[in-house]
Amino acid sequence: MPSFASVRAAQVTPLGQRAPHRLAYELLTRIKAGVFREGDWLPTAHELLTEFPVSRTVLREALIILECLGLIESHHGIGSQVIVGRPRDGSDTSNFDLLALLEACRAFEIEAAGLAASLDEEDEPASALPHLSLSGLMTAETCRLFHVSLAQATGNAAILASIEHLWNLAAARPALRGQLNAALARSGRSVRALQGGVVQALARRSPTATREAVAALFDGYLAAILDHEDQERLARIQLEGAQRRRRWNRRAVAADRSRADEA
Repeated sequence: MPSFASVRAAQVTPLGQRAPHRLAYELLTRIKAGVFREGDWLPTAHELLTEFPVSRTVLREALIILECLGLIESHHGIGSQVIVGRPRDGSDTSNFDLLALLEACRAFEIEAAGLAASLDEEDEPASALPHLSLSGLMTAETCRLFHVSLAQATGNAAILASIEHLWNLAAARPALRGQLNAALARSGRSVRALQGGVVQALARRSPTATREAVAALFDGYLAAILDHEDQERLARIQLEGAQRRRRWNRRAVAADRSRADEA
């Protein structure tokens, strides 16, 4: 079994050259070699930190990389289980709605944003803050650009690919894109302010504040969508009421004519 020292000595792995990438690659190698099989639980955080001279932040990011790659599944308070062989790519992506998509993005991005904020000055990158559109309409595309650039700030190619894939799904499906655009048309100003809060927290390099800001941003998306749905529901009720009144008026006119003819 290769030692972590040999992995640390390497300048680059297929996942990247930062410490989380190297640790993720070491664990990936063990999974592929059958040291950890499908259904097995990875060693506990204490055991991994005892074997590998890394910080908890590095370990957490390495496990996120493996989860993004579909190799493990993390269970809060229990551990990480190997799920290699379980179908992940063949799932039908046509049967989810916008809220389900945003829920998936939220799950990835809260922790990813915290990792971006935790990078040291000498780590790469976190050099560029997320792209924030300061003017014009807030649309699904401006949100996609913001969240992709937020993922880029992690310096983690696996996290970037996962988050970019989710937001590309929203961009590629007209129904999802249209619903989000309609919601943002009503609540774009508040959403822009929440995105600004994420940028400010990330600039302060506060992982806790950044996670909280990203959670608040997704709560803002949810509120915008629900508000839009309420307005659509009210509009349908008003339209149905107007249609009933027109039918009533037509029937009343017909009845009046009928009585006039009989007279």
